[in-house]
Amino acid sequence: MSRVRARLAGVRLEAWDAEPADAPGESWAPAGRVLLWSPGGIVAVSGTGYSPTGQKLLLGPPCFAYWLSACTGPVRSEPTPWDPDEVEAVEESWLLRFWPAADAAGPALRGEDDDGCRARMREILALAPGSGAPRAAEWPALRPHPRPDPATAVMRYDASVPPAEWNEPKAGEGHADATGPELVHETLGGLVYDVLGKLPQNLWSWSRPMLDDYARRLRVDRRIGRELNPDGAPTLVLPASSVRTPFFGVEPGFSGRAWVWGAGEDAYADVLSVDRETVARDRIRQNTLFTGIVTVLRVENDFVEVRAATRAEAARVLDVERLRG
Repeated sequence: MSRVRARLAGVRLEAWDAEPADAPGESWAPAGRVLLWSPGGIVAVSGTGYSPTGQKLLLGPPCFAYWLSACTGPVRSEPTPWDPDEVEAVEESWLLRFWPAADAAGPALRGEDDDGCRARMREILALAPGSGAPRAAEWPALRPHPRPDPATAVMRYDASVPPAEWNEPKAGEGHADATGPELVHETLGGLVYDVLGKLPQNLWSWSRPMLDDYARRLRVDRRIGRELNPDGAPTLVLPASSVRTPFFGVEPGFSGRAWVWGAGEDAYADVLSVDRETVARDRIRQNTLFTGIVTVLRVENDFVEVRAATRAEAARVLDVERLRG
């Protein structure tokens, strides 16, 4: 909780492979430490109202317990509008450091009730004494990944603007200098040609702020996808409905089973290589239905990009299949 209650916060997120040995510096004061269960292994920065920044950080695999150490930093103050002799906190700094504590997928799964509802966090985090995080080599999401892109065009909540107008262009914005396809290509650039599936149907009528936000989310999602595939393994783009995961739907970092029709016995063998099975053959169309365990890298427009799951990632899926039949 903020002690100075500034209107704005500059937040720095750091993902470590183990507890940091060095203190963050004299300008940072410890604010607390908690054990966090992360269902997806990815954290995002957002304000208390409708103020998403679009920035995300990959911590590691989903269903892990992570330590979170928080520090507060410098605070910028300014005279209040109503009394120049009185000052108020305008912007404060936060440093949040995360590192893996243990794989909590087992306790999370066992904590589900008969209706499939998730257990409470304190039950999931009741880890056995001495529990330690698995080796980073077993999990691509824990391997060192590129430095995150710098934050740009961070959205800020403006209480003076009605919610219905949050995405509307202001004077001098939107379509003033470009319209339709010209504005889309000017804002998205090469992202247009790398999107999964089709672009949103009404994209050509979006304002520049809406396109800027969409482009930022695409860039962040692509970075996370690269971090989840550090070895550059072959990938495959599928409809999201072709993949099922044990936990919380189809999201980046989650592993599950994919079903794909292909021509020939070796179709998609480089991606559907883990626990690969032939499910059915369509002799009329000369197609074969294959299944295999994959890990989701990106999700866009009802499509997913996947790679073959690693042994540790696949073990979770196989455990769930055995338990649930």
